[in-house]
Order: sequence, then structure tokens, then C-alpha cells
Amino acid sequence: MASSNFTPVSEILAYCRFCQKPMPAQLDRSIAENGRILDKEATYEYSCIKCHKTFCFSGNDLISKELANKNNEQIREYLPKNHYLIGEKISHKKFKDKGIVIGKEYGKPTKIFVQFEKNGLKKLVEDI
Repeated sequence: MASSNFTPVSEILAYCRFCQKPMPAQLDRSIAENGRILDKEATYEYSCIKCHKTFCFSGNDLISKELANKNNEQIREYLPKNHYLIGEKISHKKFKDKGIVIGKEYGKPTKIFVQFEKNGLKKLVEDI
């Protein structure tokens, strides 16, 4: 059963597929189907601050406000088998760099976009 107290962050750094680069994005609205309450299963729509195009993420792929505040300094090591949240900080052993997850490309396997401090934007696999 999903938690009903999920609140996503209101502003994120996200990969804008229209601008083709990492851009700040603001939460526009939350969409819950069939009268459900807003939770991690709901869809959250963000808009790029530059081009104003919108893109959606599932709450299951977004870091919550509470977690973002709590884990501000916590960095997880990247492993392809793990699931990552947009807004989560990760470190990559091979790149010897740390970065932030800024987007996802759904498919088999799902890929994450990570903006690294030294290596720039990279696409990595998750959930394999």
C-alpha cells in the first residue's frame, strides 16, 4: 500500500529533452487518477524554466521533500542493479566523480541521466 504523505520537491534540476540539457524545472501540478489521493503512485508534472515545456514523472521516481532535506549530504554509490530517484546524489567509482540524478529514459533497461561535477552529463543504466 502506498504512503499518502508523499510530497515531491517543488523545484528540481532535470534533463529537459526539448532544450537537450539539464535545466531547473518547477512542479506545475500533481495528477491522481480516479479520485485517488496524491501519493508516490501519482504523476507529477514539471515544467522547464527556460522553454516552459512540461514533462511528467511518477512519484516512485522522485525524491520527496522530506528525504531531500534529510539526505542533503548523503551520497549513494552507483550500481546498475539499484533504483535511483530524481534528485538523488550518487558517486561513480569508475569516473571517480559524484553527481545528481536529473532524469530517466524508460525502457529495457531504464536509463538515468546524471549530471556529474567533473564529467558532465552521463546516461547510466538502472534496475538490471
